[in-house]
Amino acid sequence: MTVSPVKLLEGKSLTGPIQDEIKSFVESCRAAGREVPGLRVLQANQDPSSSWYIGQQEKLAAKLGLHFEKIGPEKIRHQEDLLRCLAESGDAARFHGLFLAMPFPAGFDAERILLALDPKKDVEGVHPASLGLMVLRKARLVPPTAFAAYRLIQASGISLKGKRAAIVGQSAIVGRPLQLLLGDERVTTTVCNSATSAADLEKIISESDIVVGCCGQPRLIRGSWIKPGAVVIDVGTTEVDGKLVGDIEFDAASERASFITPVPGGVGPLTVTMLMSNLVQAYRWQKGL
Repeated sequence: MTVSPVKLLEGKSLTGPIQDEIKSFVESCRAAGREVPGLRVLQANQDPSSSWYIGQQEKLAAKLGLHFEKIGPEKIRHQEDLLRCLAESGDAARFHGLFLAMPFPAGFDAERILLALDPKKDVEGVHPASLGLMVLRKARLVPPTAFAAYRLIQASGISLKGKRAAIVGQSAIVGRPLQLLLGDERVTTTVCNSATSAADLEKIISESDIVVGCCGQPRLIRGSWIKPGAVVIDVGTTEVDGKLVGDIEFDAASERASFITPVPGGVGPLTVTMLMSNLVQAYRWQKGL
């Protein structure tokens, strides 16, 4: 089978219309004399990736005219500090979205913290109620990374109904919600994990029309496994020798795929925009708009 030259799926190409909608909504809020959507970030960890992502949020919030505030690790030293900030932020009417930087520091009870989050302000879609609504097909706030991957798959233009997909990684913010999103499109999806053997992984991927790498293991997915003409979405970002690489062998996969996301520049640029879209959705939900 001859494969046409691969086309890049770059997240930045999809951000424009979404950001324009957000800016228009912010302007309508100001015109109506209402406060603009506000996001508060709570960061207890010292993780460089979290700090980078939060920095991107702050820049985009300023660009879109959204209110942004961060409470960092210098003020959140203990779990009780984080729980207190959560309670205060949940009560504060000016904050319509809350973002919890993860992973939490050692010794923090992630389950207790997430349950303390107001589901209506859960812009990252990590509260159990957020995922529960997805299962019931009544999703309000979808995890931004999963939604970004889904939108990029849609951007390929392929008909999804009846296709087969392989998702490598089953986190609550990417693999599992993406499986639900694709299932709603009648895609038959296999979710692989660390217990999936290399032989099984190769077989599953070689039979899949859509491949998503979201396990955080650099170049785990061999390019030679990709089915000719497949759509390949790489969510992974791991620093190797000073360079960001994905979960999929990009060069080899590009020789077989019809569409592929680069790393960096693929899913990442769209993820932060989807988070801000969630902020607007949370605002509407709380205001009954």
